[in-house]
Amino acid sequence: MGLSWGPGMAPAWELSADSETPCILLEPLHGETGEALDFRWTSMNVPAEGWVRSLELGRHVSLWTREGAALFDVATFVRVLMRGVPHVGLLPGDAAGRRYVVVRHGEGLALWLLPRDEGQAADAHQAERERAARQEVEAALARAEQTVSALREAEERYRLATRATHDVLWDWHFATDHVRWDPGTGNAFGHATSVLEHKLGWWGERVHDEDRDRVVDRLVEFVASTGDVWSEEYRFQRADGSWAHVLDRGVLARDDEGRPVRMIGSMMDVTERTRQLETMVEEARFRERFIGILGHDLRNPLNAIVLSARAQKRRGPLECTPEQYRQHAQRIEASATRMGNMIADLLDLTRARLAGGIPLRKGPTDLGAVCQQVVDELSAAYPDRAVAVDVDGKAEGEWDSERLAQVLSNLVGNALEHGSPDAPVFLRCWTKGEHQVLEVQNPGNPIPEELRERLFDPFRQGEGEREQGGRRNSGLGLGLFIVKEIVQAHGGTVEVTSTQKEGTTFTVRLPRPPRPKAKAKAGRSRTRTA
Repeated sequence: MGLSWGPGMAPAWELSADSETPCILLEPLHGETGEALDFRWTSMNVPAEGWVRSLELGRHVSLWTREGAALFDVATFVRVLMRGVPHVGLLPGDAAGRRYVVVRHGEGLALWLLPRDEGQAADAHQAERERAARQEVEAALARAEQTVSALREAEERYRLATRATHDVLWDWHFATDHVRWDPGTGNAFGHATSVLEHKLGWWGERVHDEDRDRVVDRLVEFVASTGDVWSEEYRFQRADGSWAHVLDRGVLARDDEGRPVRMIGSMMDVTERTRQLETMVEEARFRERFIGILGHDLRNPLNAIVLSARAQKRRGPLECTPEQYRQHAQRIEASATRMGNMIADLLDLTRARLAGGIPLRKGPTDLGAVCQQVVDELSAAYPDRAVAVDVDGKAEGEWDSERLAQVLSNLVGNALEHGSPDAPVFLRCWTKGEHQVLEVQNPGNPIPEELRERLFDPFRQGEGEREQGGRRNSGLGLGLFIVKEIVQAHGGTVEVTSTQKEGTTFTVRLPRPPRPKAKAKAGRSRTRTA
């Protein structure tokens, strides 16, 4: 093989065959960490071959010397390779005063040796050829400068885009399994700068357990496929242990043989967007259930009123017996009362959702008296049932007596309706530390655990719970929701326990505010069966 050209290489910038400007192509020699340490020639044209032979130069640039001095600075060649900016200098020890130009060419460099001035050439023809060669080199330098300028502009766009986004930009190199994060103006989910460069496994460990297999498997499948763009949504763990919903997208780069070598992408925090979407979906479901249940439940008492009125109108006052007249009137009154209760519940629901809670009118209150009032009212509706009331000590404080009566009416009413018909319901009231405790307990079958988790949700009857205890519930399924809202408006809590042995117990804890100056009616410790 001759000295002029190596296999697989081409002259820099497609130099014409008759050019007399020496040109040498160089390839870098890398160290263990990847940095360029030296260069060696791979091919050259005929004029360059003569120059190399005349100086008896070897293959490596670091060994090119003249009179004991290095011809070229290897560090300068490395800078040209890394930055892409051409370098021009005088050729050391050259009698003709020639210059040399080093430019990046492919994965290596091209070294040109230029004459000092065409005016010093032996004849006009030689000067013209050298000027043409120099113009060719200058045009190549201009193109190289344009390329460098374009690269700088692209780098500047990337830098500005990085500063403008809160996304985490990542760069995954397959050869080393090394990932670099660039958090832009974000905080990289709170992770320290020490982990901005990490292995892919570090990322996988912080994907949520329920998402990890799906996300990692699809990433592996994507890399093995012929696709170019990957996208997944999953939960990623922040540094404080909380979870962020992220949208992760990446673009795959392949080599000439189609093998994946690099993947670049971004992680976008979509937690707030996901939360808003879930809220919108929940609101849509809420409206659907609201309209459906409202239309169904209000229609029943309204139909009862209409039918009773029509029957009364059809028979007339003379044909209707006193008993029939009384039944019609009772049905109309009961249906109207039921509709009124439903409307009151809907108003409370609206206040709770739109006004941030149910409003209260607090005043001096004796909970013992409230308990007895509620039991007396329910005794009329359930004359065959027993309610045992136990008030221990004084139960006085600053509360909304009407709202707490509503709480007790809901809880005791539910116990009477769903508890064992032959067992009493227990209503207890006592002081414990800084709290006043109310407890409603009834024997009977326990509430299934899956229902207890959503027992205080609105419209819970809308999901298969409309038939309970052999009786049809006549409400909208808002009772326990309103109980929770009233108790929370007082700064208290409400809990439920339900077992086969102990039955079902609702426990309300209300904070005891400072005793009001106005003296409330004292409740005495008593036990009574209604």
